[in-house]
Amino acid sequence: MANKYKVNGVEVVHKVNTVIEIIRQYIEKNKNINYKQLRQTFPDKLGSSGTGLLKSEKDLESWEQDGRTSKREKRFKIKDSEILILEDGTKIYVSSQWGDSGEEGNFMKFCKYAEDKLKFNIETIDSNEGITHIENNGMQTIFNIKNIILYGSPGVGKTHNTKKLISLIESGKSDKEIFENIKNNEFTDVVDINDIKDRVKFITFHQSFGYEDFIEGFRPNDEGNIELEDGVFKNICDEARINFIRSIKYKSTLEYDERQEKLFELFIDEVENEIDKNEKYYINSTVYITSVEGDAFRYQGTNWKNSQRMKFDDIKLIWGHSGFTRKDIKNIPNISGLAIQHATYFAYLSSKLLEFSESQNIQISEIEKEEQKNFYLVIDEINRGNISKIFGELITLIEEDKRDTLEVTLPYSKKSFKIPSNLYIIGTMNSTDKSIALIDIALRRRFTFLKMKPNSDLVENVKAKNIMEQLNGKITETLGADYVLGHSYFMKIDSDDDLDFVLEYKIKPLLEEYFYGDEQGLKNILEIINESI
Repeated sequence: MANKYKVNGVEVVHKVNTVIEIIRQYIEKNKNINYKQLRQTFPDKLGSSGTGLLKSEKDLESWEQDGRTSKREKRFKIKDSEILILEDGTKIYVSSQWGDSGEEGNFMKFCKYAEDKLKFNIETIDSNEGITHIENNGMQTIFNIKNIILYGSPGVGKTHNTKKLISLIESGKSDKEIFENIKNNEFTDVVDINDIKDRVKFITFHQSFGYEDFIEGFRPNDEGNIELEDGVFKNICDEARINFIRSIKYKSTLEYDERQEKLFELFIDEVENEIDKNEKYYINSTVYITSVEGDAFRYQGTNWKNSQRMKFDDIKLIWGHSGFTRKDIKNIPNISGLAIQHATYFAYLSSKLLEFSESQNIQISEIEKEEQKNFYLVIDEINRGNISKIFGELITLIEEDKRDTLEVTLPYSKKSFKIPSNLYIIGTMNSTDKSIALIDIALRRRFTFLKMKPNSDLVENVKAKNIMEQLNGKITETLGADYVLGHSYFMKIDSDDDLDFVLEYKIKPLLEEYFYGDEQGLKNILEIINESI
């Protein structure tokens, strides 16, 4: 089953978002509908589990008061979940649990109900065949290659084609068109990707490059203290995921999130003002905040020897899950160990934030959904890095079918982490490098390899083209095709002097390296050069 759909012409990604979009559009068409009427239109039997399909915030609160398992609540109030808001202000949560996608699966039944009873037009998008009706059970899965390695000998244009590859992906070409274009290795003008440079990161792997540089690790800061910092891969994943989430969330949810962010900013100002006046902001009779740091409150107890930190990320997570008791906080997914350990004080602060929020009337500018964009991480010399050491536990998550779904807990920060589907990982690899023999099998299995071959047709100088073809014929005969010379060495030759310079100072040293220890082989191939000079 493909994972892209159109609901009355609106494109969405994933099954749960398709269900949400159907319900959202129904609410838009019936603006004065109340929660009871909505439940009658979308009864529990349409849901994917015993917990039903829709729940209001009051429903979830009653579950907790009844002492029922918090797992039920988590099925509705999951991280990055969608909140639908009725005209009367009622918050509606939609189940995130959807089972089989086959002919008799819950998702198919729900879509059929929406088509037959509510007259919705639901289509499934297939990247090869365009659009197929939802009832066609012979649909193919969308195929988007997200992990690509361009490999070949020096001078075949791997770096140039990396930019070209990004440009083709941005233009919306199909996988087949893109790969054929790159494989043909035809000449194009310099590809300019400056307009998307904020979404492209270039790095080079080397023997000392490690997990701490790539994912996260402890490093000294400007003050000489050791602190946890994100690596280049985690940074670009976070940027891509923020865009992905904001592109699939609906306007009402984005506005709700913006109000909560504004509320938190105002609360921080309130705390700072109180500290300026009285040197303390009390969260209960004996515990108080002493200062506001860049990412946390610093708080202290009356008889404590040391102060502690309340990280803003934890506070926002607790607030978003209505954590007002120790039990609430301990059941929140992805909460830090420190917040669990000091849950009592975090609960006190959450109550303070609630009290503050009741006195605020927050106004925000109109917000529109973001357009989903692609992000790119280009890894030069990917074979020179220790893949197991660099990727660690994330090597499985980079697979296309694991994106957006499978998550791990990072060992240092203890945060949950997913790799978003709008991130492309593009590597380059020199096929003459001896380290290529040591490539981790995990890397080979998770990347699609595209071989770059020299194209002598790109060499305009006839003499240079002839020498290149002769040299490559001899190299292929003696060493193999992986060692042929790339066309880029010969492309900017306008005179015999230019050719002599390239042969003497670029080609000869490379051939000496290729034929190291084989004096006769080197002598034989240098005859081709000597005859031309």
